[in-house]
Amino acid sequence: LSLALVSEGLRPQREINEELDVKKNILKAVELQEPLSPSMTGPEILTLYEQKIESRVIDKDGNVLAGKTPEQIKDGEKLYPLYVYQEDDKVMAYALPVYGKGLWSTIYGYLALEADGITVRGITFYKHGETPGLGGEVEKSWFQDNFKGKKIWDVKTQSLHPVAVAKGKASDKIAKPEQKFFVDGISGATMTGKGVTEFLDEWIRVYDPYFQKIRNLKSEE
Repeated sequence: LSLALVSEGLRPQREINEELDVKKNILKAVELQEPLSPSMTGPEILTLYEQKIESRVIDKDGNVLAGKTPEQIKDGEKLYPLYVYQEDDKVMAYALPVYGKGLWSTIYGYLALEADGITVRGITFYKHGETPGLGGEVEKSWFQDNFKGKKIWDVKTQSLHPVAVAKGKASDKIAKPEQKFFVDGISGATMTGKGVTEFLDEWIRVYDPYFQKIRNLKSEE
């Protein structure tokens, strides 16, 4: 009973910490012009988030639902949160939640695309239970930095090509013209890499109707 009371008493703080962690990772994924400082406090991070990020909700066809917020999405609804990073009213990046099974756990993260709807701007994997030193490397900067500048759309063939994790070093395994769609894998963590590839493919396809609209607008300009 005592443990239950303590747990319930700490729940509000846990929820605040979880919200802060999510927003911090969205800010990290979109690669702010002025990066987050390690010394920033929780309230400072939340204030920065409110200044830089606009929350949207889209449907399966990529339409934005006016007045709807991510917090209002109910379980089972085919609605999806989208986070837009802006500077001086100019869209800099879009962030979307990505998650799925690794080897031992569900991996949670955020993928950010540039304003072109094609180029990866950044990615974070912030919650998982993969093996430290193996699949757990998904949380390390060296792996996440792999994704920057990669593509999800093949301009030449006008087709979707979600970024994938190679088995080993991409430059050794993948033909040069295709390397822009692949990142280096993690040594000894093939199944984790396979899981990341599969859930990135799933979520990029879910959100692609929205980004297709972005690409169409860009091509008309």
